[in-house]
Amino acid sequence: MAKPENNKEKDKEREKAAKKRRRFWDAVQLVLGGWLRNKFSFSFDKSFEPADIDGPVLVAINHACAYDPLFVGVAFKNKPLTFIASEHILRGKWGPFLEKNISFIPHQKGARSSRTALVAMKRMKKGESIFLAVEGEQTWNGRPLPVMPYTGKLVKGSGATLVTYRLEGAYLSAPRWALNTRKGKVYGRPAGVYGPEVLKEMTDEEVEQLIAKDLGFDTWEWQKSQAEGPVRYKCSKGGSADGLERSVFTCPSCGAFGTLKSQSDSIGCSCGFRIRMTDTGFFEEGAPFETVADWEELDRKKLAGRMDEMRRAAGEDVVFTDDGVVLHRIEDGHSDEEAARGKLALSFTGEKFILSIGDYSFDLENISNMTMVLAGRIVFSDKTGYYELVSDKKNRTNLRKFVIARDLLM
Repeated sequence: MAKPENNKEKDKEREKAAKKRRRFWDAVQLVLGGWLRNKFSFSFDKSFEPADIDGPVLVAINHACAYDPLFVGVAFKNKPLTFIASEHILRGKWGPFLEKNISFIPHQKGARSSRTALVAMKRMKKGESIFLAVEGEQTWNGRPLPVMPYTGKLVKGSGATLVTYRLEGAYLSAPRWALNTRKGKVYGRPAGVYGPEVLKEMTDEEVEQLIAKDLGFDTWEWQKSQAEGPVRYKCSKGGSADGLERSVFTCPSCGAFGTLKSQSDSIGCSCGFRIRMTDTGFFEEGAPFETVADWEELDRKKLAGRMDEMRRAAGEDVVFTDDGVVLHRIEDGHSDEEAARGKLALSFTGEKFILSIGDYSFDLENISNMTMVLAGRIVFSDKTGYYELVSDKKNRTNLRKFVIARDLLM
């Protein structure tokens, strides 16, 4: 049994750390709001004051871009938040600084969510307010993603007030696949505020349905609904299509995988196909697609067809490969070690689809979860451990096609 003196010392240390983080939060607010206004034309509903809500809040958002925590942090400046965030952030070069100055609950993407939910519930019962991107990852195509498992249980078990908070226009300000940011319009507003007594009467599934309804934001419908026409987004550098080949991978003309290359506001294939993306995020009139979301539908359809053909042929074949990829094995304590480096391949053995790099091979169907981190990292887990695949940003490698292939098998 721990000695009372030790418990008191730990409480003092936690209190001291909390005060330091609050001072950092208040200091950052002095410059962050102005920076976001200048960089993205960010604004938010100032009639809503989070500090007026008694007790802790759980802020659930639609995850549109990497800057979402900053947008919400400014809107909730008088209600300091603890962020549920991918543990890869704490493994980066800024990890120690962020962990010291900002309250985090690290979550292993590509692993189960139940442990994270339990930690978050305990923290909210102690009075902390939590930020949660309920879709689990940023949208690739501007359309909403499903609400993560355990979200309803987390919301109900927290005893906190639920605030569903919508970010509008954020996807187009920094698309997940893009190599640049864009200035146009980003707006934050509460979609709903639900007290613990209301949530108590709902099932976990009903809470998740409520969140999905409030936060089911479709960028393209929003753009079409603008009274003065779609919002235009000016790139900080380069063009509107720079990096798009990190998201889409099928040429709509010749059908080849992995042959696309972007430059400025255009993307094309070695076969001669080329289309332009406008500064509203839509493709030019006459293109085979209207949006990135439409192109993704083709990717999924063509890849599913290719994988079905391989099954029917029942012979050995390669789906696709990419060079310059590194496999890391992630250990406890936010540490990792390089396990393999070189060509990443997805192959069919005649019976199953195998993901391989170096001496490592993984049965795609035995991977318990697999998801992207930003645009150039995959995290996944299986019975042998927790792993990360990292591509060289300069190569603009499309790792997402490997995740889509795994999704098609589930």
